[in-house]
Amino acid sequence: MLTQTPEEAHPYDYDVVVIGGGSGGLAASKEAARLNRKVAVCDFVVPSPPGTTWGLGGTCVNVGCIPKKLMHQASILAESRKDSEAFGFPSAGSNAVDWGTMVQNVQDHIGSLNWGYRVALRDKQVKYLNEYASFVDKHTLKTVNKKGKENKITSRYFVVATGGRPRYPDIPGAKELGITSDDIFSLPYNPGKTLLVGASYISLETAGFLHGVGIRATVMVRSILLRGFDQQCAERIGEFMEGQGVDFIRGCVPTALERVEEGKPGKIKVTGGVRNRKTTFLRACVTQPYSCSQASTTTAPPTRTGTTRWSSPSGGTRRPQR
Repeated sequence: MLTQTPEEAHPYDYDVVVIGGGSGGLAASKEAARLNRKVAVCDFVVPSPPGTTWGLGGTCVNVGCIPKKLMHQASILAESRKDSEAFGFPSAGSNAVDWGTMVQNVQDHIGSLNWGYRVALRDKQVKYLNEYASFVDKHTLKTVNKKGKENKITSRYFVVATGGRPRYPDIPGAKELGITSDDIFSLPYNPGKTLLVGASYISLETAGFLHGVGIRATVMVRSILLRGFDQQCAERIGEFMEGQGVDFIRGCVPTALERVEEGKPGKIKVTGGVRNRKTTFLRACVTQPYSCSQASTTTAPPTRTGTTRWSSPSGGTRRPQR
């Protein structure tokens, strides 16, 4: 535990190095600096399979709470436009959103937050290293920047605050053709009709705001909604979403993804196991939330197949560090 009492001299570059620039890592680094320690933060985002990266601030700021709430606000505004007709306002027409404009404004806001975090570290005299860190020994890190240049730094203490990333199911085509919550908020083109694999809160939230801005969303559910939450509430949420127009495929896991047409979003055929049979669904691009990884543990006996069309995100977007 660090205190304000000066520590004895040591041979290391830093008193504290924090690995991870999310909420926890930034808070820890600034608190250590407040206690007059020499501090550095290593933060580097390994690109997702489609190539998406982001700036300082962690999951919540870049690919979680902040962009999610902004896109939910877009969804709420779209619903309010329809509601306004009952109060005498002219018909709003379609709820379809200009996806590019929405994403650009969301990313501009996130960019301002990324810059704000960098300024805050500078003001606290915390060294920011946009480099991937790995341990060499208990007091040494090897760091690699985006150009591949290696460096070594030493510290008396380390704080590991790296958070987590989405996991893909171990099925053909998942990484090549699917996207995750790491990618949806900066996707440069409208994803079209979208299948969300898994029924975690991330999946349901994403289905909700996509549906709200006029994009057809379908949730593929392996077993129950919102595992670990009160199931009476979870089922009530599912009933409400279905009443609003979100589709659900129950008791199903994906077993393969296959591209059938190039483009952005393009089209993908998704085969999934449904209660002892194999079938193929007509939907759109595949976004795979965190809970989807559990689907890889389930297989379905092949008894029949069908062919339908999906639209899928191909390629990715790489945002520069700010």
